Amino acid sequence: MEILNVKKLSKKYGKGENEFLALNNVSFKVQKGEFIVIVGKSGSGKSTLLHLLGGLDKPSSGSVFINNQDIYKMSDKNLTVFRRKYIGIIYQFYNLIPVLSVKENILMGTTQENVRELDEVCRRADIWEIEEENDALSLSGGQAQRVNIARGMLNKAPLLLADEPDAGLPLAQGEIIMKNILSSSDTVIVITHHYQYLDLFTRVLLIEDGKLIADNAPEQIKSHPGYISWRGEVD
Repeated sequence: MEILNVKKLSKKYGKGENEFLALNNVSFKVQKGEFIVIVGKSGSGKSTLLHLLGGLDKPSSGSVFINNQDIYKMSDKNLTVFRRKYIGIIYQFYNLIPVLSVKENILMGTTQENVRELDEVCRRADIWEIEEENDALSLSGGQAQRVNIARGMLNKAPLLLADEPDAGLPLAQGEIIMKNILSSSDTVIVITHHYQYLDLFTRVLLIEDGKLIADNAPEQIKSHPGYISWRGEVD
């Protein structure tokens, strides 16, 4: 069953001499049950792609279909409702609200029926040492990231998007949480800079200069020159 269809997606920033093509004519499809990792050098367009898939930014051209619905033909209000139901997002930069407690940040945007999953999600995100009453300003970077992860998983959306969820976490802890993220949703798309995790995924998308240059299983993509170059950078 197809859950995501990306068609000729491009994103430009700036105008005239300052125009920058961050994403260039990217197309691919995702079936329910796939675990996909997006890799590439810094600035290659990975986060731009993920933001467009999640409806957080609008493309310059192209389309994104989720459950056969073109999300960029929706009104802002309808897209917000649709995203809450169908798309879970783990942000790269936390996006926590400082004046809210840890518990309030995790529960933001979730549906009432998912509240009962809170304890299990906190266990999966490894945030037991954080008091639920603490506000976001009192958290370390690693703690804030794990609260961000818990919030994204709690939504239990059919499609979960995660932008470097392991950033700021020790490698061993990051791998455990990555496995928990993959078991929390039917279909997951992740950006990571840790090539050690590739074998956890069923498919690897390699992005270079805004273009999708390889789309393979992990064991196949490891011989690709672009992958070897990317791995050398993150070492």
